Amino acid sequence: MSRDEVDRAIVGLVAAYDRISAAMFEMDAHPALVLLRGSSLRGRTAEVATEVLAAVEVLWSQFAALGAQLDRAKTVRAERSRPGDAELRVLTSVLRHPIVGLSASGLVVDSPAAGGPASWQTVPGLADDLETVAAEVVRALGEVEAASGRVAALYAQPTAALEKASADATNLGGDALKESDVDGLAASLANAQAEALRDPIGASGPPPELVSEIDALARRIAGLAALRTAYPERVRSLTTAVDEVAAAEAAAAKVYALALEKIANAGLPPAPDAVGGLRAHLAQLGQLHREGRWARLADELSIVERSVARAKERAAHLHEAADGLLQRRTELRGRLDAYRARAGRMGLVEHEELAARHRAAQDLLYTSPCDLPAATRAVVAYQRYLNQLTERGNP
Repeated sequence: MSRDEVDRAIVGLVAAYDRISAAMFEMDAHPALVLLRGSSLRGRTAEVATEVLAAVEVLWSQFAALGAQLDRAKTVRAERSRPGDAELRVLTSVLRHPIVGLSASGLVVDSPAAGGPASWQTVPGLADDLETVAAEVVRALGEVEAASGRVAALYAQPTAALEKASADATNLGGDALKESDVDGLAASLANAQAEALRDPIGASGPPPELVSEIDALARRIAGLAALRTAYPERVRSLTTAVDEVAAAEAAAAKVYALALEKIANAGLPPAPDAVGGLRAHLAQLGQLHREGRWARLADELSIVERSVARAKERAAHLHEAADGLLQRRTELRGRLDAYRARAGRMGLVEHEELAARHRAAQDLLYTSPCDLPAATRAVVAYQRYLNQLTERGNP
């Protein structure tokens, strides 16, 4: 090599060394390298760790050799401003000849005890290899870091939801947290995330059942917080609804009393009487609210609301049943009067047998209490006999 060729080669190697040095510093300071040096990795991440750490060991070995050979070249070149043939031969050997012995794994063989090299490499070739492999390692570390970030993002939402639920429950006070295993869920979530970070490359999100438990807890705590805000209005609505039940039961009781007086063997179930229990339950809600027993309050409030709805429905149904008996009697009276009018138009009012049947039906319908089944049969008998007379044309 000429002096100019030597100088250009050294300048190129210095520039390459600086680039490699920067890449090695980035690699050594990379947070993913700490993860890959952990002892509990598994799966694809463990495979990447084996590959990357082996490559890092080779890089440092070759980087040290590159630095040593570059220092040697610079030292020889600095001995004389115009190197002679001896210096140029040494520099040519350093800068062009394959003088760096490498093992089969790529480590620099610099000791006879390590055995003979599997291959030899030139210093410029070593620099090229270092740049290529260092870039590949940095890229692999970036992928591991991105995978770890993905795992963190997957766990961020359930973690935030659990923290918010815990904070909301603490703010609520009372029994909001007593029946909620927040600490247990937090420990399970942390363990699942730690397990995922053992193989971030192959990891999926948090276990669905754990996410479901956290979501259920968050919804329940949010519901309790909403209950605290909405409680006064809900109680006012319930109180109004209970008053409506009282009015409906009172109306049903009146119709009941009349039906039992006017109709024999009415067969009605007991009259509705749920208001007392509902009012007592309302008072219990107030006590639970004052004590901050939110979980119990939520359950009891739902029970009272359902009970009120059922009581209103039952009162209306029983009112309808009792009134239906009275309406049936009125309907039968109307039918009997209509048939009597028809008999009059046909000149059959004085017909002895027909008149007897009319009296029998009328007596049943206008006697208290009225035997509705018997009255129904009597009205039907009157109707049928009237039809027979009409069909025969028998006056």
